[in-house]
Amino acid sequence: MKILVAGTGFIGSKLVERLEQEHRVKTLDRNTGDYQQDITKDFKIEEEFDVVFHTIGLAPGMNSEEAYRQVHVKGTENLLNAVKSDKIIYISALKAGEIPHSFFQTKKQAEKLVKNDGRDYTILRPSTVYGEGNKLMEMIRTAAPLRVFPNIKTETQPIHIDDLTEILAKSTEEFDGETLEAAGPEKMNVAEMARKIYAEEGFKCLLLPAPRFLQETGLKILPFSGPFSRENIYLLRQQNTVENNDAARILESLTEI
Repeated sequence: MKILVAGTGFIGSKLVERLEQEHRVKTLDRNTGDYQQDITKDFKIEEEFDVVFHTIGLAPGMNSEEAYRQVHVKGTENLLNAVKSDKIIYISALKAGEIPHSFFQTKKQAEKLVKNDGRDYTILRPSTVYGEGNKLMEMIRTAAPLRVFPNIKTETQPIHIDDLTEILAKSTEEFDGETLEAAGPEKMNVAEMARKIYAEEGFKCLLLPAPRFLQETGLKILPFSGPFSRENIYLLRQQNTVENNDAARILESLTEI
């Protein structure tokens, strides 16, 4: 197949490595790739593809509402208009549209654009994706020598990047018209995840008390955007987990082949 991967960040770069084993792959990114393009700007690509993977997105809780709108909504609209393909595969987010936060709301709007575009599509909603190259995980790993981390109780269900790319590779020919939820086998809160990463670096982790009401109070009084935005209160209240895990079913089927 002839494939275009939009976005060469953590997920996109690993996906390219996986797809190149079987397909002809080109990339699109703001600063690197076969096509260097900021998708928040209008553009056009004459080359046609069998499948386009849309992996471009901003991290939750780290950007302004307008930034999410520009990248997730306007950027998705521009990409769909710019590139012809038989199928589009979009990396969304677990609980898109369910959480009153601009990250999740704009992901849902992007999903609607993909569904209404008219071509075949698969939408993948992953939980936290971990593996070498994940910036958040590397930040936690860098902090390991401090031996302390806030005792954040918000739960996640991390999925490894290798498992995610296997599901994405399978999506090139399957799951048309489906929205898949992808999480790992284990649920853990953020503090437990940090403790596990610290242990991998050879350090014990002392969890410091961090009552949610104090975290929320801090977000309410700080007059900043980005990670200190008031709407990030909703991120502290939500669990990034799933009961009906499509990833488990798909990965099990792969091991049976």
